[in-house]
Amino acid sequence: MRKMMLAAMTILLLVFLAAPVQAGYNELRVMTDGKGAVVYTGSTGKKQAGILYNGYVTSLSLEDENGLYSCWLTRDITVWVDQEKAQDGWPEEHWQMTMEAQNAYPCQMFVAEVTQQEAPVYTSPSHKHLSATHAKGTLLRVCGEFGDDYFVEGWHGDGFIPKEAVGHYAPLTRAQLYDSNYGLEGLEKCRVYTGGDKLAIGGSATGYSDEDAWVVKDGQEVTVLRRLDGWAQLAGGGFIETRFLDPDGDHTIRYATVKSTEILDRLNVRWEADKDSIVEAKLCSGAKVQVPCHTEEWAVVYVTGTEKSEMIAGSAMMEYLVFDDAPVKDGCTKVRLTKTMYAGNGGRQYRSTWTGDPLPAGTEVTVIGVEDGYDIDWDNCDRFICLTEEGRVITVWNDEGVLEPLEGTGVTVRTNTSVRMREMPSKEADTLRTLSKGTKVDVLLRGEGWTMVKYKDQTGYVMSRYLNFP
Repeated sequence: MRKMMLAAMTILLLVFLAAPVQAGYNELRVMTDGKGAVVYTGSTGKKQAGILYNGYVTSLSLEDENGLYSCWLTRDITVWVDQEKAQDGWPEEHWQMTMEAQNAYPCQMFVAEVTQQEAPVYTSPSHKHLSATHAKGTLLRVCGEFGDDYFVEGWHGDGFIPKEAVGHYAPLTRAQLYDSNYGLEGLEKCRVYTGGDKLAIGGSATGYSDEDAWVVKDGQEVTVLRRLDGWAQLAGGGFIETRFLDPDGDHTIRYATVKSTEILDRLNVRWEADKDSIVEAKLCSGAKVQVPCHTEEWAVVYVTGTEKSEMIAGSAMMEYLVFDDAPVKDGCTKVRLTKTMYAGNGGRQYRSTWTGDPLPAGTEVTVIGVEDGYDIDWDNCDRFICLTEEGRVITVWNDEGVLEPLEGTGVTVRTNTSVRMREMPSKEADTLRTLSKGTKVDVLLRGEGWTMVKYKDQTGYVMSRYLNFP
């Protein structure tokens, strides 16, 4: 989820192209006599993996090994390249080279059209993982060839597609290489209709993909590359159902529901579709998410809400999502603010010490998750993901214990050691009492770092790691 950062990647790319090579940093912009750059499966250079075409731009490892640099292509394949041989004739001060001079080198990259329905895209030429399938007619940018596969990259994720599944559609000049329109002219422009909410759009018109792409807003103008049997491929990234481009169409946004075995379990939302990937957020059972695309095992999920909302995006495992009206355990918690909170970080997050637009004390919201990244050694506060009554998704910083539950969770847990019950969620807060190991407490609000509990008639906070959650 990510990947999931197209705008940031584009900015970084422009920086790479504009800045001189610094010590410890290696840039690769393939520019040879027309043969492209040979890449190898290892640093010995004994086995050829494939060829990256003239025009391909990427970054390399900081240091060479046996005269070769490693180059990451997808999560399942890294290749090795001789940087000097990949940049024949490239002047020393190449960042000052004009486009006219660059065009003296042939551009081998081109736009391909998918010619088979559900054409597969794999994470390596050895077909380790199927990361997407594409609909017939989809346009892709081809950057190299590896045996029977083309290496494709760009707005719809990087990967390897069988050569037999695509056809040559249009050449690219160097000026068109990273044009969101693929260098095509006369494209259709449309307005998006979503009923006011943000709409997550996926990385494939078949719905099968573990790559996220973009989020569009109600009224936003988009450029359509191709129309594909109920879907439209957009310039700049992603596929949208054509009903959202029709002012009289059905604009209902479909949601999935997070499910869990235990009521207070949390669903990990990860940066990428990998169990070892960084956890960005944890969502409560009963939370609603948009799923623009998925594979058999992983789903791309978005928590979007209305305009000016926080947006949580990432990958989650399909087995913890419900796509029908089947009942799930509701682990979300209704709370009210005990203090006036003020907006910060673009107006979507709230803290009592900030100075943006106020959210008054007494406002009722529903906790649907928590942002990850809590470090108990730093004593960071929990950042709760909340849904307001008007449908906004916000993040509330709970460093002062400002969230007051309106009802209990119905869950009782035991302490796993002797632990202090504090007045506020902080190691510096006053101790209300010490709970012995095995003490039963009622859970009012579960946080990543601190959990609000009730013991007898007293309410306070206990470090979450000292509670035995089922």
